[in-house]
Amino acid sequence: MFSKYLLPPDVFIRHWLIAKELEKIPDLKSVLDVGGSLGEFRKFRDDLKVVTVDVIGGDVIYDGDRLPFKDCSFDAVVSIDTLEHIPPAKRIGLIGELARVAGKQLVIIAPYASAAHLEHEKKLKMDFETNGKAVPDYLKEHLRYGLVTQGQINEITTRYDLSSKLAGRVAMDNVNFLVHMFEIKQGKLNRIIYLMKFGWNLVINLFLTVIPMAGDRSNASRAILVRNPIRIIRMNS
Repeated sequence: MFSKYLLPPDVFIRHWLIAKELEKIPDLKSVLDVGGSLGEFRKFRDDLKVVTVDVIGGDVIYDGDRLPFKDCSFDAVVSIDTLEHIPPAKRIGLIGELARVAGKQLVIIAPYASAAHLEHEKKLKMDFETNGKAVPDYLKEHLRYGLVTQGQINEITTRYDLSSKLAGRVAMDNVNFLVHMFEIKQGKLNRIIYLMKFGWNLVINLFLTVIPMAGDRSNASRAILVRNPIRIIRMNS
């Protein structure tokens, strides 16, 4: 679906990375997107039945504690930039629920607490405040609850038999943010700039699909957690 390439690059890349992970698992038919109330993952896997569940909307609303589905109800379960919006003490429990309803695969992506990313988000908050703008709710929650740390990743992967890898570069995220925040006072020119940003999205998103996305602990923007292949083989045998 072409429209996915017009999404803001940070939205595009997290969904694209998840879609690439699911391509490795054959015969998927259903996916539960936990936290995906906007339904954007459907643009990346329109061949699958995608059900969204969230505390604020989506196809199904749940209480934030127990998913209202039976064990292994879906072939795959994904969570895309959701962990950072809940308190750290509840993250392990949420992942346990994701693992419970996932039949074949579980994939989680979340902002990673690299040194560069933490500094980037602190600067964002200062920039909003300096320019007299309200700090967005998503950023407030990032700062209140914290991004996903390496220690949390180690605990999660050990407990639920997942593997982890880092992806993205904070520097690229910063460039995209500056582009999308750029405005001028002249209204008509702003409309032109608004349309030009879709062109930027298209070019950058196509570029992101062909470059290596691996990151490291100093500058990665996201962590990806994936159910280990050995476990998948066991469950399907």
